[in-house]
Amino acid sequence: MHPHFPYSLRISSIAALSAALLASAQAQEKITYNDHILPIFRNACLNCHNPDKKKAGLDLSTYPATIQGSENGKVVQSGNAGGSLLFKCVKQTEEPKMPPKGDKLTDQDLSIIEKWIVGQLLETATGKAVATAANNVQTAVVSLTRPDGPPPMPGQLPLEPVVRTRVTNAVTALAASPWAPLVAIGGQKQIALYNTDTLELLGVLPFPEGFPEIIRFSRNGQLLLTGGGLGGKSGKVALWDIKTGERIGSVGNEVDQVLAADLSADQQFVALGGPNKLVKIYATKDGSLVTSIKKHTDWITAIAYSPDGRFLATADRNGGIQVWEGPTGKEYNTLPGHKVRVTAMSFMTGVLASSSEDGKVALWDVKEAKEIRSWAAHPGGAAWVDFSPDGRIVSCGRDKIAKVWDQTGKELGKTAPFADIALRAALSNERIVAGDWTGAIRVSAIDGKPLGELSANPPTLQDRIAASQKKLTDAQAALAPLQQALAAVEGKLAAEKAAPPAAPMVTQAAELQKQLDAVSAEIAKRRADRATKKEGTPEYTAADALVQGIKPDLEKATAALAAAQAAPATPAAPKPSPTAEEVAKAKAAFDQANAQIATANAELGRWKLAQIFQTVHNSKRTLADKQAQYDGFVEAAKTALAPVDKTKADISAAEKAIADAPAQLTEKETLAAQTRATAEPLSKAIGAAEAALTEKEKTLAGMVEAAKKMAGNVDELTKKLTAQTADIEKRRADRATKTDGTPEYAAADKLVQDLKPEIAATEAAIAAAKAGTPTVESAEIKAVLAEVAKMKETLTASRTEAKAASDKATAAEQALAAAKAGAEQAAKQLADLRAKLPAITKTAEAAKAEAERATAVTEKELAAAKADTEKRRADYDTAAQAKL
Repeated sequence: MHPHFPYSLRISSIAALSAALLASAQAQEKITYNDHILPIFRNACLNCHNPDKKKAGLDLSTYPATIQGSENGKVVQSGNAGGSLLFKCVKQTEEPKMPPKGDKLTDQDLSIIEKWIVGQLLETATGKAVATAANNVQTAVVSLTRPDGPPPMPGQLPLEPVVRTRVTNAVTALAASPWAPLVAIGGQKQIALYNTDTLELLGVLPFPEGFPEIIRFSRNGQLLLTGGGLGGKSGKVALWDIKTGERIGSVGNEVDQVLAADLSADQQFVALGGPNKLVKIYATKDGSLVTSIKKHTDWITAIAYSPDGRFLATADRNGGIQVWEGPTGKEYNTLPGHKVRVTAMSFMTGVLASSSEDGKVALWDVKEAKEIRSWAAHPGGAAWVDFSPDGRIVSCGRDKIAKVWDQTGKELGKTAPFADIALRAALSNERIVAGDWTGAIRVSAIDGKPLGELSANPPTLQDRIAASQKKLTDAQAALAPLQQALAAVEGKLAAEKAAPPAAPMVTQAAELQKQLDAVSAEIAKRRADRATKKEGTPEYTAADALVQGIKPDLEKATAALAAAQAAPATPAAPKPSPTAEEVAKAKAAFDQANAQIATANAELGRWKLAQIFQTVHNSKRTLADKQAQYDGFVEAAKTALAPVDKTKADISAAEKAIADAPAQLTEKETLAAQTRATAEPLSKAIGAAEAALTEKEKTLAGMVEAAKKMAGNVDELTKKLTAQTADIEKRRADRATKTDGTPEYAAADKLVQDLKPEIAATEAAIAAAKAGTPTVESAEIKAVLAEVAKMKETLTASRTEAKAASDKATAAEQALAAAKAGAEQAAKQLADLRAKLPAITKTAEAAKAEAERATAVTEKELAAAKADTEKRRADYDTAAQAKL
């Protein structure tokens, strides 16, 4: 035991959880809204997102409001942080970056928010997780041929529009099924489905995200894709099953409207783009983002997958077209594109069609990255282009006309001009369906013959019923007078038939005789008038012309009578009875009125039946909501006592830890003491070794310095000796010039003899220096150098050993300190758990009772909802059998 650790503290730690237990509990702590997220929101978000100031309709001050989301939809997706708009905004990877003013959230706060979303959005530690949204999109087999069996068509779908507006919006989303007589048209917050053969409305699909901007059918015609949203606010892509009308998935949680999107041939991926200039590819299975490609420099306006799934083409407002590998999103090639905005693209195998505001439709070989051909399709700008399954091309544009082409650019047909720019067109079952800027949608034959009109803004069922009822009432009101008129003329005809026979039938000869008599009388009259005129006068000439003019008639009548008299007499054909003609006309009018009544009745029955079906549809949704509510209460009742069980388990764990604490604490104290006992001698030894090394290095330094100094003295003496030798030689030369025995010679010789003792002294000094002092390279200094090196090596090894021992000692001390702190804290926590257990139990039991009460109430409501749904379904079946 550590000598400074009081025994009393050690005893108190026995009544606590160990530090290891605390660390484990902290590691398993659940991230909840109440405990972790709300404090972050208070600090950074609630100034703008509170009940009084809901910016973008988003209130983050309460859990329900946060889960509900903003006016543009949900901002958090359970289990999917990367797909949650809120997380992307606070992480500042997408606009709008949050908070807009002030510092970005810390990495720790971002990590907490991410863990909360991934952990399924818990409100409290005992709360229920929010179910992770799951798509139900099945992988499809890639095929370039028509699927076997009948083409997918909508079953029984709701016909009530989601929105009915006063005016229609421009047609910005329209597509035809590749195999069925079916067209989908985007309206405000809805998609209308029509049969292109009968022009009958088949269903309305809700798109609450906003305005559809792009509609595509899957390659097999089974799924419908719609992308859109609200400009500058939000965007999403939704997927429906055509047969059932069920929304089976959605991808994207964009901060701006989706302008372009397509579904891969195998239905595994959706590629989308818009004003943010990014191409995003999402997995349809779970809606997760697979990749985000930043290549385009302007808004992305067109996206298309190839039918075989090998390629993905994307285009932008600058006219650029980029081709990617479909499965990987890897860059494949760049097409020269157009000079201005690419408005649409469509694929056939290996061939890409594009339209542009430059007015052209172009065909591209995507493998070779070259243009096959192009032609001026629509003066002023081409707004749309699409391939039909048989390879024909339909386009439309600013010339207000939709046209059909073959792949050589030959025009095969076109519509009559619209009132405004033709924005979208599709070819369905030999019919052109096209819409313009005013919202008008026409169906035409390929030769341009108008066949009917459709609407993205269909009337409500109530309006349809009212219109049909008025039509029926008017037709019924018109029927009574027609029936009376028919009865009157039928009575008149019956009376005529019941009257006595008329005079005998006039023969043909008699009739011709009457005609001859009439002509004869007329010519006699004209001759009499001529006789009153003076011959040769203009009056006579005019009267004579009248006589001459009628003579041919007299001749014809005379000849006809003669021929009739020569032939056997036959009765003249009876003239049609005027009354019978009146009866026929009255009968036709009466039948037409009955047909109108029958038509109005059929329409009225259809819309009433659709209205009844709408109640069935609504009741099913209510039932589903009530079932989910009931299941939630059942689960809440089942898990209500979980906090009690958890608290009891924590108490049991604490009690076990209390029992284990003495041995664990003793073990840590022993280890700390052992590591200190090992580290301290090593530390002292290192100190002594360092001191010895210092002394040895000082000795070495002195020896080296002395050697260097002495080496400097020898050099100086040698230089002096050289100078002295030169000087004596100079003196000897001077002496040699003198005569021996003369005073001059004696003086010169004295100078020579005076220098010799100095030279001898210098030579002796040099010899003494060389003999008494070592050099820098001497053996003595090398030996000391070796000793210093050895001491350093030994010291380095000792330091390594000492550091390892010191680290162990430090770790042991820290573990011991943590154990002490944990022991003290655990004692408080254990007492707190025991104190809180009754309240937790009471609250949990109350919650269980409330959940059971709510379950019972909801069970009755659920039963009532089931009964209501069954009744409405039965009413519908009865009405359907009665053929309302």
